Amino acid sequence: MIDRLIAFSLTQRVFVMVLVAALVGFGAYALSNLPIEAFPDVQDVQVRVISQLPGQAPEDMERTVTLPIEREVSGIPKLSNVRSVTMTGLSIVTLTFADGTDDYFARQQVTEKLSTVTLPTGVQPQLAPLSTAVGEVYRYTIEGGGLTDAQLRTLQDWTVRPFLRMTPGVADVVSFGGAITEYQVEVDPLALRKYQVTLDQLNQAIGNGNGSAGGGLMRQGDASLVVRSAGLFASLADIRSVVIASRQGRAITVADVAEVRAGERPRFGIVAVDARDSVVEGIVSMTKGGNPAKINAELKQRIGQLQAKLPPGVRIVPVYDRTELVRHTVSTVAENLVVGALLVIAVLIVFLSSWRAALIVATVIPLALLFAFILMNARGVSANLISLGAVDFGIIIDSAVVIVEALMVRLAAKSVGDIASPEARHQRMGVLHRTLSDLAHPVLFSKAIIILAFVPIFTFQRVEGKIFTPVALTLSFALLGAVLLTFTLLPTLLSYALQRGTLAEKHKPWLDWLQMRYRKLVMFTMRRGRVTLLLSAVPVALALLLAPRLGSEFLPKLDEGNIWLTVTLPTSAALETTKEVEHVVRAKLLAYPEVARVIAQVGRPDDGSDPKGPNNLEILVDLKPREQWRFASKEDLVASMSAQLDGIPGISANFSQVIQDNVEEALSGFRGEIVAKIIGNNLDILDDKGAEVASVIKGIRGATDVDATRIGGQTEVVITPDRARLARYGMAINDVNTLVNQAMSGTSVTGFYDADKRFDVVVRVGDRHRNSVDAIAGLQLAVPGTQSGNGPGTIALGDVATIEVKQGASRIFRESGSRMVIVKVNLLGRDQGSFVEEAQRTVAEQVKLPPGYELTWGGQFENSQRAAKRLMVIVPLTALLIFSLLFWAFRSVRLAGLVLGMIPFTLVGGLAALALADLHLSVSAAVGFIAVAGISVQNGVILVEEVTQRVRDGSAVARAIVEGAAVRLRPILMTALMAGLGLLPAALSHGIGSETQRPFACVIVGGIVSGTLFTLLVLPLAIGMFGNFYDETEEAAEPVPA
Repeated sequence: MIDRLIAFSLTQRVFVMVLVAALVGFGAYALSNLPIEAFPDVQDVQVRVISQLPGQAPEDMERTVTLPIEREVSGIPKLSNVRSVTMTGLSIVTLTFADGTDDYFARQQVTEKLSTVTLPTGVQPQLAPLSTAVGEVYRYTIEGGGLTDAQLRTLQDWTVRPFLRMTPGVADVVSFGGAITEYQVEVDPLALRKYQVTLDQLNQAIGNGNGSAGGGLMRQGDASLVVRSAGLFASLADIRSVVIASRQGRAITVADVAEVRAGERPRFGIVAVDARDSVVEGIVSMTKGGNPAKINAELKQRIGQLQAKLPPGVRIVPVYDRTELVRHTVSTVAENLVVGALLVIAVLIVFLSSWRAALIVATVIPLALLFAFILMNARGVSANLISLGAVDFGIIIDSAVVIVEALMVRLAAKSVGDIASPEARHQRMGVLHRTLSDLAHPVLFSKAIIILAFVPIFTFQRVEGKIFTPVALTLSFALLGAVLLTFTLLPTLLSYALQRGTLAEKHKPWLDWLQMRYRKLVMFTMRRGRVTLLLSAVPVALALLLAPRLGSEFLPKLDEGNIWLTVTLPTSAALETTKEVEHVVRAKLLAYPEVARVIAQVGRPDDGSDPKGPNNLEILVDLKPREQWRFASKEDLVASMSAQLDGIPGISANFSQVIQDNVEEALSGFRGEIVAKIIGNNLDILDDKGAEVASVIKGIRGATDVDATRIGGQTEVVITPDRARLARYGMAINDVNTLVNQAMSGTSVTGFYDADKRFDVVVRVGDRHRNSVDAIAGLQLAVPGTQSGNGPGTIALGDVATIEVKQGASRIFRESGSRMVIVKVNLLGRDQGSFVEEAQRTVAEQVKLPPGYELTWGGQFENSQRAAKRLMVIVPLTALLIFSLLFWAFRSVRLAGLVLGMIPFTLVGGLAALALADLHLSVSAAVGFIAVAGISVQNGVILVEEVTQRVRDGSAVARAIVEGAAVRLRPILMTALMAGLGLLPAALSHGIGSETQRPFACVIVGGIVSGTLFTLLVLPLAIGMFGNFYDETEEAAEPVPA
């Protein structure tokens, strides 16, 4: 098969070049369509159900909304976890599905279940848009024109948002800040008593006084006329003139009992930018799997089109653009790849001493990448910083290097006088064909081993799978492309080059000197075999013993070039109080010259998509380029900001980054690197134990931003009806509930239409009649079956109910059917592994939980444990597969074992590189060790194949080992240097986005250095001692070449 492919490539060279041109075209097209992200989308398949019932207390919301939804959806196929958070007027239930579940299948199943759940009147559960934790791609504010907050918000909701939501790839545009306009009917309870009208009558009158209807068609002559009644409200005067009742010929109108005005709905959130205290913000989320670069480009085009339709002076100002981060990270990766490619080409030129040969080999690099892009686009694999940063050109082209090097050696051995003669050209073409045919098997074999080494990565699940499977796929696709190009394009280009002249190896004195010194070194180690083996085992043992001191983590933090600051006030803090604190915090942050822009969000959006209370403040801090900083690192800047905020009493602050924050919340349900979850039923006990665990964790070295979710602390005015008194008046509990709801929170009774806009008409008791306990007690209830003048008799609410101020729940978290409290912690200057170990031990000793309560640990630590457990099973199985492949190649258990035995030596350099770079052991580093194991085996195969071939040709074992090792010195050094130098720029890089690829690159560079060194020194010796060649005893005494 391969022979025929080689023959085809040598005879149909023009066709091969046409195919390569097609590869370039399709590759460029695939690259233009390939979604490129800064960070891979690691979120599980999730469906979020959002339900709102304004004014409802958290415990009532949990009982009437959250629990019915949780119970109804619990039997959905492939559902793996149910999590919920309930707060005042808001319930969010998050359903997590098994890996591989189709998003639309999951959403359809949830929708079907929701259609059968029984919920309170007015609750309409909605599915959150199909986006992810990394879906937020763009933020903008609407400014200028001298418009009020309410006018700007109206413009955002009815003009800007609908237009931008039609952008392909946009899942949703969330409005935040500003004021929503509503038409308010503020009722005077005294006027109601005076006119003997009830609140319920008022609601019905306004609802009945607004509307339009169709009367069908009427024929008039030859024309057909549409009959319609037009009774919609056209102005405030129309609302005021609605008749509630008629007494003795006099109409009682809305204006008699209430004040009607255009007002603002109570705010759930406020947004501030830089020096502006209140702005309207739009947050754009892309559909899951979208291409942020394309979506943002189209979004900007639509914003440009929309600008012309906006009122004079109003403009849309971008405040966050994900493509900026993508551009920074891609430039970091591109710079590393280009420098790596140049270093690889430099190695080729030095070792091959031929510009033409080096450039022919180097052409495989971009073409293999384009081939990978085509397959990635076809498989729907997105490119990201980690997967692109892991591409090592040295590994990709080493097969082509081995072939070209062998060809040059053979051409030098068969050189003839007249290189331009037809006979010489024919001879060179024959040498090329034989070289390609001879090396086809070893090349395919070595690539199979490297791809087989990636098997453990393909078995990763959930987060680690979504991060590292694209890495393995990208490299495997590139290797597959390189193999195809090695047997198609490489023969074609080499044949063109050999027609014009020879590529015979030139004499290199330095290489001869190197091989001579290496021969002596091999002979020296073979004479002192046991001592050499013992000494070589020492570094491996030391590396394994010292490895735990490196510490462990799941993944290094990606520097996004921003800071995401979350500030929490006491749970009972009002939105206005949090706003005052926000003003102080914003001023402190803007004082830093490193800060480019500050966007502050108080509370939550009106659509309930983010479950934050009025005591919550989130600030996005955009930073200037590093060269403009006074601080040496971002950690120093954060520490300085944290010290500044410590002076503000009563707040807790948490420093993170936009994507990191969203990802952490999506994975563990709370924003923190490590979370401890206490599961139980009693809210008071959970609150106490959460505070106890948090205080213990604060005392552990490395803990920062420690915080427990406060369940209690929300002050409530509780109205408890007296059932006996109600019965005496013939009234029900529902009468009290209806009055409280209508009078206090207000209900939308109808709509007010202004062209294509719709605003709620809300009826509630006037502010001064409901802002105290006494005012609430004075609210009047209609007593059925009684008559007082022209209306029903009434009684004060305080006469049939007890009204008191109590402490209640502010937020209730649930997971897997149980309530819980979450303690979150971030780390500073310490690794995750040792911290969690100490925290688990300390908390278990100092915190005693009551029966029925349990403590579990989650967050990134959970992901690390899951990945480690899987690797413990899969890595030995993969080693067995590679061993089987080696045995099939050498037909010797011992030789296969010796080649596999070189892998531990890569640990020495890999761990040393991590220590020198001050990096922890992580899943990224583990993936690096897996990749470098494949490279190590490949180098061992190159050496063992040469030795066994010489033994088969009749050479003595000792001579075969020494000469075989010396001959393979150059290809082994070349492949090792190329693989190491190809990733050296990534290992040394400190640009934005370099953090996630550095552990992988450092391990490969360090592992290749130590692996190659020990392969060259220990493997020849081990072959001699344990190779079990049949002629070893007879020929051991033969003189070794000097």
